[in-house]
Amino acid sequence: MNQTPIVENLKKGIIEFLILSFLNEKEMHIYEIMNCLDELSGGACKITFPYGAIYRLSDNGYITESKKRIVDNRRRQFYAITDEGRVYLKQMKSEYEAFMTGVNKILSTLDGENENDR
Repeated sequence: MNQTPIVENLKKGIIEFLILSFLNEKEMHIYEIMNCLDELSGGACKITFPYGAIYRLSDNGYITESKKRIVDNRRRQFYAITDEGRVYLKQMKSEYEAFMTGVNKILSTLDGENENDR
């Protein structure tokens, strides 16, 4: 299914927010990030190409390559959140919560109006 640019942009922003949230807890490698997104969301936040988000976050100085380690007999690049990334994450979380509160108010109002029309 092809997604509209609006849906793609929404997903990009949320995925970046979630990646920063994971990295705020601990350093992770890309496949660990992908698995967490998939498992913790029940498959709703599955991504097949996470490198775009990683590169955008890295280019903006929000994450950095921390170290390379061997995991499961494979060399893995680990990523860590930077101090700038923590500041940005805090700002994103605040904006996300305020925005979603507003969206939920609108939707509940519209749902109530729709029920009255029945």
